[in-house]
Amino acid sequence: MRKGSFASLIGASPLLDVFVAGAENRAVVECLSPGGIENLVERSPVFLYGPSGSGKTAIALTLAARWANESNSRTLTITSGSDFSKAFTRAIEADDMDRFRQLHRQCHCLVVDNVHELATKPAAQEEMVSTLEQLLMQGSTVIVTASELAPLTPHFKSALTSRLTGGYSVAVSLPLASARKEILRLLALHSQLEISPSDLEAIGAQLNDGMSPLQLRGVLIRWAHHDRLTPDRTTRESKRMIDTLVDSQIAKAPAVLDIAKAVAREMQVTMELLRGPGRKSSVVRARGVAMHLMRKWTDVSYQNIGEFFGGRDHTTVMHACKKTADELATDHELMRIVDRVKQKLKLT
Repeated sequence: MRKGSFASLIGASPLLDVFVAGAENRAVVECLSPGGIENLVERSPVFLYGPSGSGKTAIALTLAARWANESNSRTLTITSGSDFSKAFTRAIEADDMDRFRQLHRQCHCLVVDNVHELATKPAAQEEMVSTLEQLLMQGSTVIVTASELAPLTPHFKSALTSRLTGGYSVAVSLPLASARKEILRLLALHSQLEISPSDLEAIGAQLNDGMSPLQLRGVLIRWAHHDRLTPDRTTRESKRMIDTLVDSQIAKAPAVLDIAKAVAREMQVTMELLRGPGRKSSVVRARGVAMHLMRKWTDVSYQNIGEFFGGRDHTTVMHACKKTADELATDHELMRIVDRVKQKLKLT
C-alpha cells in the first residue's frame, strides 16, 4: 500500500501473479492486460460479478494495484459493502462524516468488494451513490465486485443500480475443462504434490464444472494423501479412488431446516414468521418457496413438510408448491431468489 492509502478488508486475497483463463474468462484477461489497465478510468466503475470462489476479489485488487503502480502519486481506498456501511454508521454517530468522506472520496482509486452487502442498507446506498458520483466526476477509478449484476440485486435503489451499470461490467466465471486442467497442474506444482501427469489428466476429466480453484486444490490434497497410503494400487483402484473424490464434490441434499433458513434470509422474513400462522403476502410467498424447494431438493413428504410449518395439512403444502412452481415459470425475480438460495446451499 502506498502512503495515504487505506484498506479495511481483513485477510484480502493476494494479488494475482497468474490467472488461468479459458474462453469463459477472456474478458478478465483483457482487463488485466496493459491496455485494460490503461483504460480503467474511462471504464469506471468496473463491475466484476460472479460466483463465490471465482477470484473476483483478487482480480479487483490486482487491477487496482497495477493501475496505482503506473504513477507514484496514486492512492487506494479498499473496503467492502459491509465495512463501508459500518464505517458510515460510526461516522454519523461520532459526527465525523468529513473524515469518512475524505477517506472514500479523496482517493485516486476506490475498491468496494461485495457491494451487494449494501442491499439492506438504504442510507449507506445513498452515501455510496454520492461517493461514486464524486469519484467519477473527478476522474478517479472505481472497481467493485458482487455476486451478480446490479439490476438483479434485490433491494438496490435505482440510483445505485444506475451508477454501477454506467461503466464496464465483467463476468468472472469458475473454470471450465481446459482452464481446470491447467489449474490442476499449477496447483500440484506450487503445492509440491507429487501427482503424475496421467493421474492429473484422469482427475481433471472426471471433475464437474462449477468448482473453484480452492475446491480443486482440496481434491488434489486428498488424492495425494490417498496416493501415499496406497503406493502399489492398481489402475482399477486408482479409478475407484478418483470416483470417490468426484463423488465427494457432489452436493448432498440439504436438510429441511437449512432450506428454511436460507429462504428466510434471502426473502428477509424471520423463521418464526415463516413457520407461524401469519398470512401476510410476503410471508406466504416465502413459505411457498421454502415448501417448493423442500419437495424438490429433499425426499420429505408433503405431510412432514406441513408438520414442519406448524402442522399444516398436506393439501395446503401441495397447493403452495404448485402455486410457487407456476410463478417460477414466469417470475424472473423469484427465479433469481431460488438461484441465490441454491448458491448459498452449495447445490450444483
